[in-house]
Amino acid sequence: MAKVLFRAFLIFLACTALSAVVYYIFDAMSYITGMPSLRRAWVLILPVYGLFFAYLFFYLGPELYQATRTAALRPLNGSYYEYLTWRITVLEDESHCRWISTELVRKIVGQLASDQALATIFPSGHQYFGKDKKNGHLRDDALVEHLSNATTPQAIKFKNWAQRNIAYPANKTRERLGIKLAAPTSYPDD
Repeated sequence: MAKVLFRAFLIFLACTALSAVVYYIFDAMSYITGMPSLRRAWVLILPVYGLFFAYLFFYLGPELYQATRTAALRPLNGSYYEYLTWRITVLEDESHCRWISTELVRKIVGQLASDQALATIFPSGHQYFGKDKKNGHLRDDALVEHLSNATTPQAIKFKNWAQRNIAYPANKTRERLGIKLAAPTSYPDD
C-alpha cells in the first residue's frame, strides 16, 4: 500500500508540474498575443488530473479494500473454523490451549456427555467460559481423547478433523514454546 501511495504522490507531483508548465506557456502566449486564452489551458490541464484520479481509483481502491478487510478480520484470525456447515469459534488461552464449546460439539456429534460428567472426567480439560459460566468448553487434547472412544461415523470424522485442524497445530505451538500441560484427566492442582 505504501508503494501505491508513493506512486500516487509522484504522479500528483508530475500532474502539478505539467499543469504549471502548460498554464505558464498559455499565459505567456496570451501575453504575447494579447488574447485571453486561460480557458484553453484548463482544457489541457483537466485530463491530466483525470488520469491521476483514474490511477487512484483503479490502483489505490483495491489496496484500501484489502487493508480494510485485513484490519476487520484480524481479531478473528485463528479463532474461527468451519467444519462442514458448522461455524466453530475456538478460544485460545495464554498457554496456547484451544477450547471448543461442548454445546457445539453436541450439535455436530449428536451425543456427548453432560458438562458435569466432562468436568469429572477431565478436571483440567474442561472449563466454563462466559459471563454466566454456563458455556462448557473442552480443551483440544481432552476433546480428541473423549472422541477417541466414539463409534458413530460423524463423531469419528469430527475427531479426525479436530485433531488435524485444532489439536495438532496447538500441540506443535506448545512444543515449540516449551509449554508443558497437565493431562486433561488430572486435577489442575496436580
